[in-house]
Amino acid sequence: MEIRIELLASPTEKDQVVLNNMFSEYLRIQYPNLPPESEDKKFMLVARDEGGDYIGAISCNCYWDGLEIDTFWVKESHRGRKVGSMLLEKAETIGTNNGAVVAFLKTVEAKQFYERHGYEVYGVLEDRPIGTNLYHLKKRLVKQA
Repeated sequence: MEIRIELLASPTEKDQVVLNNMFSEYLRIQYPNLPPESEDKKFMLVARDEGGDYIGAISCNCYWDGLEIDTFWVKESHRGRKVGSMLLEKAETIGTNNGAVVAFLKTVEAKQFYERHGYEVYGVLEDRPIGTNLYHLKKRLVKQA
């Protein structure tokens, strides 16, 4: 049996759908009680100044009993003024209210910020990008019984 590997430099939407469907089927077999992706709860929180301009935002996804923090940004002039802390704490509350027992994320520059909020490093990827470390962090939101 000959196996051919094909490079799809620009995969079509159909190609991605086929891959996602195959992977979803595998997950359904391995983990029959796992909620489907259609039940993911994506949300975004935005902090605005008095003029209505963005000064911070966080986008997250609740799925499989976890809160994934995807993109998080605070305007340079508002860092150190609790904007990030307020956004993170609100996101964690929403996550917990939607069944998340753990929060997780990856960051290059904000490791200390997350550690101050109770997050722990569980993995480090060196040179991503070159000369830096990509930290993977987690925080238990609901204490185990």
